[in-house]
Amino acid sequence: MRHTSQRSQRQLRRQRRRVDMLADGPSLPITWAIAGVQKAATSTLYRLVSAHRLVTRGPEKEMHFFDREDHDWSDPAYDTYRRPAMRPQHRSAGDATPIYFFWPRAMERMQRYRPDMRLIVVVRDPIERAMSQWAMERARKRYPSVPETIEQFASARLPLEVPADRPQAQFRREQQYTRGLYGQQLRRGLSLFPREQWLLLDFQDVARAPHRVLDRVTDHLDLPRFESHPEPRHGHRSSTEQSGPPPTADHVRQLVDSYARDLEEFTHLSGMDVSHWPTWQVAHGHLPAAEFAERIARKLGLS
Repeated sequence: MRHTSQRSQRQLRRQRRRVDMLADGPSLPITWAIAGVQKAATSTLYRLVSAHRLVTRGPEKEMHFFDREDHDWSDPAYDTYRRPAMRPQHRSAGDATPIYFFWPRAMERMQRYRPDMRLIVVVRDPIERAMSQWAMERARKRYPSVPETIEQFASARLPLEVPADRPQAQFRREQQYTRGLYGQQLRRGLSLFPREQWLLLDFQDVARAPHRVLDRVTDHLDLPRFESHPEPRHGHRSSTEQSGPPPTADHVRQLVDSYARDLEEFTHLSGMDVSHWPTWQVAHGHLPAAEFAERIARKLGLS
């Protein structure tokens, strides 16, 4: 709880700073968003895009506007959903809150705010993404072991509502595996925004070819390409020194089964080739579940 409280306080301080800056000078409306997904290099990508001479950034990366359940969404106030224009040449402002792609009703709220919003989503192998989130949660607080989270939280269905009977922080943590149901999320997103407003990227491309990815992003946002690309700075790496029992081959097969149909839908809707993802490889018989389980255990430092 202490870590969660500290994070919330830092976020609140940054938000207040931005609101104060809006009152003191010119500002720009948000016209694009890195809307997904958590633990897929969204911080790295946002830092790179924000280095553009025409892009303003402000105090916080994640504005957490459309995942707020305490707003009056029948008559929302957008006056603070802006970034301060800190330099005269700034003409583009974005938000990088990677839970939007997943959060129930967030995409609908974004569509009502700005139907021409440009959207960027970075996707990653769903099991590897979930394990990275697990390592983050485990390091911050008391959190169930990997086998326990699979037994408690794994599901093949995307939640459509935020439950009113438990805290939102708990709901966020419990969606460790459903956040990887990209097919269902993309189907919902495409029902609200046309395909040309989406840019879908692979986590591995951001990590291995950031300059090429950055050209695609600036093209998507109608910005001139960088004359000299900024170099990425990777942060928020998952801890590799965890404790607890590792996942078994059966656990991996359970997760793969929960993702299999959704992955097929995602590849159909996105046109992306995800055959290099271990989850896809296990589902299609190209990688033994036991081998993938061993990889996960080694990466997390589990005995």
